[in-house]
Amino acid sequence: MINATLLASFPGWAIVHADGLALAYMLSLYLGTYWSASFMLTALFPAACSFTVTHWLVTVAVLCMAGLDWERVALIVLFGTGVVAALAITRQQSALFRESVIQEIELARKTQTIEVLLKEHENQSSDWLWQTDDGLRIDQPSSRFMQAIAMDEATLSGKPILELLEQVSIDFNREALADLEANLIRRRSFRDVVISLSVDSRAAWFSISGRPVYDARNRFAGYRGVMADVTEARQAQARAAHLAQHDALTDLPNRANFSTLLRRSLARGRSFALLSIDLDGFKAVNDSFGHSAGDATLVEIARRLQENVGSKDVVARLGDDEFVIQAWGLEIEQLEILCRQIIEAAGRAMIIDNQTVVVGASIGVALAPADGATTADILKSADAALYRAKNDGRGTFRFFSPELDKELQLRQQVIQELRAALTRDELVLYYQPVFDAQSGAITGAEALIRWPHSERGMISPAEFIPLAEESGLILVLGNWVIEQACREAASWQNERRISINVSPRQFSDTDLHTHIVSVLEQTGLAPSRLEIEVTETVFIKEPQVALDMLCRLRALGVRVALDDFGTGYSSLSYLRSFPFDRIKIDRAFVQEIGQRQNDQVIVHAIVDIATGLGMKITAEGIETRDQADYLAGIGCHEFQGFFFARPAPAGELLRAADRYARPPAQLVTQQTLFNP
Repeated sequence: MINATLLASFPGWAIVHADGLALAYMLSLYLGTYWSASFMLTALFPAACSFTVTHWLVTVAVLCMAGLDWERVALIVLFGTGVVAALAITRQQSALFRESVIQEIELARKTQTIEVLLKEHENQSSDWLWQTDDGLRIDQPSSRFMQAIAMDEATLSGKPILELLEQVSIDFNREALADLEANLIRRRSFRDVVISLSVDSRAAWFSISGRPVYDARNRFAGYRGVMADVTEARQAQARAAHLAQHDALTDLPNRANFSTLLRRSLARGRSFALLSIDLDGFKAVNDSFGHSAGDATLVEIARRLQENVGSKDVVARLGDDEFVIQAWGLEIEQLEILCRQIIEAAGRAMIIDNQTVVVGASIGVALAPADGATTADILKSADAALYRAKNDGRGTFRFFSPELDKELQLRQQVIQELRAALTRDELVLYYQPVFDAQSGAITGAEALIRWPHSERGMISPAEFIPLAEESGLILVLGNWVIEQACREAASWQNERRISINVSPRQFSDTDLHTHIVSVLEQTGLAPSRLEIEVTETVFIKEPQVALDMLCRLRALGVRVALDDFGTGYSSLSYLRSFPFDRIKIDRAFVQEIGQRQNDQVIVHAIVDIATGLGMKITAEGIETRDQADYLAGIGCHEFQGFFFARPAPAGELLRAADRYARPPAQLVTQQTLFNP
């Protein structure tokens, strides 16, 4: 207001008293001063308003003091109009100025926040910002950058980025560096270029992303971007890739990896020996000491195998207790020495969990490419030789020969013919009756499968059942036996039971329970007339799963018998875990029970245990009257064996001969088992 008063007083007085050129000059000076001062104060509208109004009032006062006429009144009005226009313009400009200032303040605040967040992110994560000048030299490196790259600021600042990342002696560094250099030279943006470096003598991996930066004149000013330490991620990927190609337990190459190695070796026409190794007695270790001891045994065996082979030889684990070795440059005599060394090394006792564990090894040897030009063929040849070694008593080795090939082909032929026989319904069931030890009455029968071959006659189950187990046909075969036996038993009189053997592989099938329920519904056989016979081997792999299946079958009303009792490893623990309906004494303890005291002691113990647990006892394999008399005297409830009746088809087994009596009046002669 003071400034307006001073600037308006003298020019206003001069305008009143001047004329001509002086008047024009003073008017120009007066108006120019007014508008200039008004616009200079647009940043603060109240100040501009005070100046403008004061300047106008002083001008009016000067004109009034000089005397009013129409010209001066018009000048006051015109000047007042200018004041209003100036105030409107000043108000608009002041608002714009205010908005710009607020935007600058907000931008500064946001910029500060972003800087804080970036710095916090850089400090707390594996990422950091980087930038270069127009010469691609590192500019203003952050503390996180310096820490990750293990360099101080003086060393890092001004260092060319390509020179910083160049370590061509490190694997994969050269390729990534070439990719990065191509992008930098062409001024292109790039993303996630992963490069390997050695930082403080440790392997490290960094992911680099960046984009070119240009100044206001569109001149290249350098690069800005983000770097991240991806070492842990790369190591995790490497571990995953390693696990995909190696056995998780022993860290040996797995089946897929070893098959690839074999395929490459055979494709190059190279000669080598393939040793197929199977551990003898390993299942007993698992059963007796638990799976943790079994795993420790496999690890120790893997170590011993690696100790006995050459640096170029490959040891792999194909699964369970199956190992293979690819051996190079060995003659037959050297291979024999190697096999003996492996068998000796595998057979040495080992201490696991304070327990002495002993296993053995059987080895089959095949020579490539003579014994197989493909991966499948050479593995098959080695397995054929291993099969012969195990059949010849285990703990030995055998080389593949054409005779073994013929034997292997015969086994495959038997499997194919068995599959065809199942399709054509050529298999039949025989039944061997079970007798009550006191009355001689027939209480039931055991279903036994037979295969009448059109060319080779009757094939023994001992020959084709193991092949069915290996090929997986045992599931189809076992289900067929259950269906046929239950259908046949549904027509028997006197509610006699039917006993059916279930293999370990069939028992592990989760559909077994459902299949039995379906068969019982279809045939109308009462569940209490069906007895499932299992051996102790069903408990080896997954004891709890086996016990659950037994409980589900028992819940149906189906009886469960433990077959071949006394020949396994943990029979007593199984008897404690599950209440079997019946125990069958194995024929191995019956055949010489009259001559061997050891057998008598064992059978007495079995009878006492079963009696104490409330279980029935069936002795199988009885072939003489003396055996029957002895077993009846110590408390066996039922008999089964050739002395009473041999297995026969349902239509032929009409009578069970009366060979055992005490007293004769208690026996039923010429009993009919299959009488509608």
